[in-house]
Amino acid sequence: MRVKPVPLPVSQLLGDRDFLDQTHPAIRVLDLVHDAVVVVDRRGAIILFNQHAEAMFGYRAEEVLGKALEPLLGVGLARSGERSETRWRRKDGSEFPVEWSRSEIALNGRTICAYILHDITPPTVTEERLRATLREKDVLIEEVHHRVKNNLQVITSLLGLQARTIKDPATRKKFEESRYRIQAMAILHEILYESSSIAEIDFGDYIRRMVEHLVRSYGAASRIRTEVRLEPLHCHRDVALPCGLIVNELLSNAFKYAFPGGKTGGIRVVLRRGAQGKVHLLVRDNGVGLPPGLDWKTSPTLGLRLVRTLARQIDADVKIRGREGTLFSITFLDGLPISVD
Repeated sequence: MRVKPVPLPVSQLLGDRDFLDQTHPAIRVLDLVHDAVVVVDRRGAIILFNQHAEAMFGYRAEEVLGKALEPLLGVGLARSGERSETRWRRKDGSEFPVEWSRSEIALNGRTICAYILHDITPPTVTEERLRATLREKDVLIEEVHHRVKNNLQVITSLLGLQARTIKDPATRKKFEESRYRIQAMAILHEILYESSSIAEIDFGDYIRRMVEHLVRSYGAASRIRTEVRLEPLHCHRDVALPCGLIVNELLSNAFKYAFPGGKTGGIRVVLRRGAQGKVHLLVRDNGVGLPPGLDWKTSPTLGLRLVRTLARQIDADVKIRGREGTLFSITFLDGLPISVD
């Protein structure tokens, strides 16, 4: 049998009071043992619970110290004898097979009992439990994204209702712009809810949905032609959201300012994969261009301030050309691990 009684040096190293101190160096040595160690006094109260015992049973040491051993015992555990195979019980109530041994030690005139425990759950059972746990976490994460998306949709609806009651055009416009920013976040969570990955997002699909939403929101389809060329590629969600918000700001600015007085024109969005995890994103219009003398790096307008802040978050390289329309060229890393062939 793999597990054998282990002589413990505690009777020589520790006094009666120090033995209850889980931080004592001699006690912490037991954390190096590859099996769970549970020590009880003559009344059956737990006085030592090493780290492997915490991992095995799901209890923290402070939860069980001074308490009876019985809650850990499964059905049919024989309390006599030195060695046995039987079932023990975790904090969640599940029972599992354990190979265990017991050593009685005289310490300062009293007898204590040390249990050495080894989980002998078949590997296939352990793997199935892990798979079940992962499935539960996946379902939980999907539900989180679903609820976040729904809550953001509610917020956008409330902002829309509030905007209808505002008579001042400038204030009403600010409410609408806030709605579009929140909607950009809601679209991301919607895609994450639909995705098989909790970290990666289909970035091309994200941009496409955002463009479609903004075209509908600004009612610009009749006079502003929108061309979208998107290579299929994925980004990490922590990169996708800031970059998606950048696209939201750039497109919103183009719809609002590039074609004043009802002029017609076009907007192009291009997404392509570069080398070594780089992504190139271009947002271009053939409108009136940037105002003369405008420096986007110091502009106090909220939209461009957001673009600067979000670009820093993803270490993006942003280049701008403001003549004969406006061109924003953004280069950034996708945030995914680089595969090694």
